[in-house]
Amino acid sequence: MSRFYLFSQKLFSATRAPKIWRSILLRPRGLRLTYHLRSHLELDVSRRVRMSSNAADTEVFVYTGPGGDDVPRDVVRFRVDPSVTSIPARAFVGRTKLAEVELCEGLVEIGDNSFAWCYHSITRIIIPNSLRRIHDRAFQYSLRCPIRLHDGIESIGEDAFCGCIFTNFRVPPLITVIPIGLLSNCTSTFSVEMPESVREIGETALYKCHCLRNVAFPPDAVIGDDILWEATDLLQLFGSEAEIIRNLKNRFDELPIHSSVYFQSYHQGALHRLITTGNELDPTGNQQDCLGMTPLHILVCSSVHNLEVYRLIIEKYPANLITEDRWGAVPLLYAFWGAAPVDVIEFLLDSYQSFYPDYVINWTMMVETIGRCETPKERIENLLHVQQALSLDQPINWDYLLNKFAEPSNRTFFGGLFQERMRFLFTCGMSDRVETLAFKVWRDHIPKMIQTASFGWGENNLHILRRIPLKLDYLY
Repeated sequence: MSRFYLFSQKLFSATRAPKIWRSILLRPRGLRLTYHLRSHLELDVSRRVRMSSNAADTEVFVYTGPGGDDVPRDVVRFRVDPSVTSIPARAFVGRTKLAEVELCEGLVEIGDNSFAWCYHSITRIIIPNSLRRIHDRAFQYSLRCPIRLHDGIESIGEDAFCGCIFTNFRVPPLITVIPIGLLSNCTSTFSVEMPESVREIGETALYKCHCLRNVAFPPDAVIGDDILWEATDLLQLFGSEAEIIRNLKNRFDELPIHSSVYFQSYHQGALHRLITTGNELDPTGNQQDCLGMTPLHILVCSSVHNLEVYRLIIEKYPANLITEDRWGAVPLLYAFWGAAPVDVIEFLLDSYQSFYPDYVINWTMMVETIGRCETPKERIENLLHVQQALSLDQPINWDYLLNKFAEPSNRTFFGGLFQERMRFLFTCGMSDRVETLAFKVWRDHIPKMIQTASFGWGENNLHILRRIPLKLDYLY
């Protein structure tokens, strides 16, 4: 075992090491990496464990229908009784402490505003296969977790998921009309999958989806007004809403592999048959679409992850690994951003080592991209864990990043979550200097300064960035 490995182990187990890095296990180059990476499912479990350990196992409120007990204003955990087939309008509106929602089999309908205005308190939700109808504004400004709608959903109302926080969304195959405002103000969503059968997309359906990148419109679909108003990342490429729509309608022209990857969740097995049929390699798999994406980019953005499909794509088209899309992102970025399963991220990292061992991953750009969006803090933390374990010779440029994060943003953010994310990023960026301070009282003081700083998403925060280093210089 190398002296470097032993030194690394000692360094990162030191009591003064920054908390974010403390649990990392480093391995010598060439050995398999074990890292502290959590998929969104594991995050849900960890949240549930923490919640149970706090407040002496918070009691689960069982909802038996409108004739039962009134729903407490401070309800935290909630389960629908199997006898309930419909949740009436406004049943849980404004329950800002509601964190866990379990909708049991037998539930068919969720009424207007049933879970609206919980202000992103819901961090875990189970959707039953029996559910068929979701009415207007059912979850408006309430979800802060992934949601998977099964294929049996028959109708979704206007603004049903307006203002929710999730990175990926899949429209169920029976939905042929995307309702007005379906994902409006979903500022963290970067990937939306919709079936080829969609014939109409309502106005403002993707309004203020600043981060939206991976999406395609059926060529014959009727598009409503202001559907992509303030879709910042797409406007960066195409300049106008009309140009975005034109390109997205023709995104997969003469690109059968790209198309099959995007629609894979609606046509199980079709992609595998397309790639493995015949002896000749389809050269379009190495091409880029109008977004600069390869099939691998599209695959990691998907809501469905099949490791066998990843193996097929990378075996046939290894260059996809290092191809940058028009935003300068390689597929690995979207795997972290969308909280792909651990085995997928591990396979991607192993593939970089196998096919392109000398490739330099731009970790700074990756942190900048997801840090400037309404990304859950845990996903940024996972990215930083892996970077620190893999790339000691490729450090993150925190001076550059903190200056970028301190600049005013033209995107809309949710105040409390923005504050949490900025404080976390500034803590990470300052941690190396803080940990070199001689006295514990000093090392404790700077994090307190960061945690009490007031960041404004539409303001210039450089005064905060300047004040903390000045304090550090004084303490030195």
